[in-house]
Amino acid sequence: MEHANGAMHAWSFEHTVEAAVGKDLAWRFWTNVSNWAFDPSLEWVRLEPGFVAGAKGVTKQRGADPVEWSIREVEDGHATLDMPFAGALVSFRWTFEAKGPGRTRMTQVVALSGPKAKDFSEMAEGHLAKGIPEGMRKLVEEVERTARLALQP
Repeated sequence: MEHANGAMHAWSFEHTVEAAVGKDLAWRFWTNVSNWAFDPSLEWVRLEPGFVAGAKGVTKQRGADPVEWSIREVEDGHATLDMPFAGALVSFRWTFEAKGPGRTRMTQVVALSGPKAKDFSEMAEGHLAKGIPEGMRKLVEEVERTARLALQP
C-alpha cells in the first residue's frame, strides 16, 4: 500500500469523526497535549519544546513502559506524529477540517512502514484499529464538553 508521500506501508487505518465545535477550538484543544489526559489509559504525556515540527514526546500508558515519539510536521489543521518501533515506524496523520459553522471533521490516518512493519501488522490491526475509533469518540466528547464549559457564565 502506498501513502501520499510515496512511502510503502505494510498496514494503514483511517477513521473520521465530527465534532460540534469550530476547527480552531478543536485544533487548539488537541495540540495541547495536557488535554490528552481525558484518556484514562494514559498516565502522562510530555512534549518538548511544544507542539511544533521536530518536537520530541513521551507517552506513558498505565501498566506499560514509556513510548517515545516525535512530531514530523505541523501545519494549521494538520500534523503527523511518528513513533519508531523495533524496525518499523508508526505514523499518525491528523487532519482537522471545518465543516461549516461550529463543526469540525477530524481524521486520523495511521500507517505502519519500515523493514519490519509486516511483523507488526497483525498487532496494529488488533490494537490500533480497534482502539482508535473509541479514542476519537472520547476526543469528540471532551472537546465538545470543553466548548460548552467555555460558554458558561
